Amino acid sequence: MDPGIFEAWLDSTQDGVVAVDAEGRVVLHNPAASRVTGLAPSSAHRRPWRDVLRLDAPIGDLLWTAQASGRPTSSLASVLCAQGNLRTAEILAQPWTDLAGRTGILVIIRDLTVLCRTRTGPGGRAGYGSLVGADPAMTALFDLIEAIAPSDAPVVIEGEPGVGKELVAQAIHGRSRRSERPLVVVDCGAVSPVRLEPELFGERRSGPHGAAAIGRAELAHSGTLFLKRVEAASPAAQGRILHLLETGSVERDGETTTRRVDVRLIAGTERPLESEVREGRFRDDLLRRLQVVRLRVPPLRERRSDIPLLGEHFLTRHGAAQATLSAAAAAVLQACDWAGNVRQLEAVMRSVAKRSAAAGDTLIQPSQLPELLLPTRAARPLTTGSYPSEDRRTVLLRALSSHGGNRTAAARALGIGRATFYRWWRDAGLGGEERELR
Repeated sequence: MDPGIFEAWLDSTQDGVVAVDAEGRVVLHNPAASRVTGLAPSSAHRRPWRDVLRLDAPIGDLLWTAQASGRPTSSLASVLCAQGNLRTAEILAQPWTDLAGRTGILVIIRDLTVLCRTRTGPGGRAGYGSLVGADPAMTALFDLIEAIAPSDAPVVIEGEPGVGKELVAQAIHGRSRRSERPLVVVDCGAVSPVRLEPELFGERRSGPHGAAAIGRAELAHSGTLFLKRVEAASPAAQGRILHLLETGSVERDGETTTRRVDVRLIAGTERPLESEVREGRFRDDLLRRLQVVRLRVPPLRERRSDIPLLGEHFLTRHGAAQATLSAAAAAVLQACDWAGNVRQLEAVMRSVAKRSAAAGDTLIQPSQLPELLLPTRAARPLTTGSYPSEDRRTVLLRALSSHGGNRTAAARALGIGRATFYRWWRDAGLGGEERELR
């Protein structure tokens, strides 16, 4: 082949191409390979191949099998890209010998991520990305995510607390053209109103050196910015978010320099923004700019068929991979309304998984679920009283589950203070779960 034609192909192909000599050093690296290695072609030259190609060890061994056998080899593999994300790729290894008699391996990395996307969630269960679900309400949501992910249009994700809005944002980002760039998350409800603007847009700090703090919007450049609980943003912060959407630029507090920022903005909200506009708490012009695409994540009570699927997913996640739900236990879980949604279900299954793993149980029965979930038992009223220590685990878990995982509300329902709540928690042997469920 004419060298000029070969070089033109190297520069234009979407496949990553890396040539390694017999000493294991990179002697060729095309521009497309930079998406995987994070290195410019000139920076990769003469470096050891394992410093450039971060492939699983068995795949690395397979490459050298090609040289030993003199025949091409190929395999599917997960490739860790420079931005930290995993891509599904076909790895082809072809032995080569040049005119001077030098030998090596030509490695071609063909990205198959889009072709390999299927409707499976974690652990091979029905779902999408990190989302688990097979209910029609969820499959419709998955279809919409697939349709809108390639665009840069702003998105509003509505849903009650605990339904998984951040997982939806991750799925949108993961299927977008920005997937190899950062997804930056800011919880507007968790940052004090006076600190939200510097957090989002940066600031010039006072002091002798006047160091600049970069805002989250700048950190998300070329990627996605997800604003959780956007309804909690102050009017001033809302105005600057609108300015970012309209101009694609930010100014750090204390500076006059305008900086260009290329981000896709996704906003999550626990309350309908139209009602927030009517109440005067949210800007109508910002809502119009944000709500180009609107998604609603259904609460768990609207997709009860997914509850056993999610329950077993959480059993696996929290150390009881061999455990399954009996039909009776699944029915009990499906009968609950789950005010705290998926987050509350995970808290319950985490507790069940730990007890199941400790006892070696593989089939979860209703008797192993928290008492508050069981409709056949008379629930003890949650009032101040003297509970035997052996009953406190059930009392505390029932109160916590009844109030969507909110410790303060659970303590108030029991008629005790938070300090007493935590003391009971420890005395009931739940100390290891205190940090996780707070």
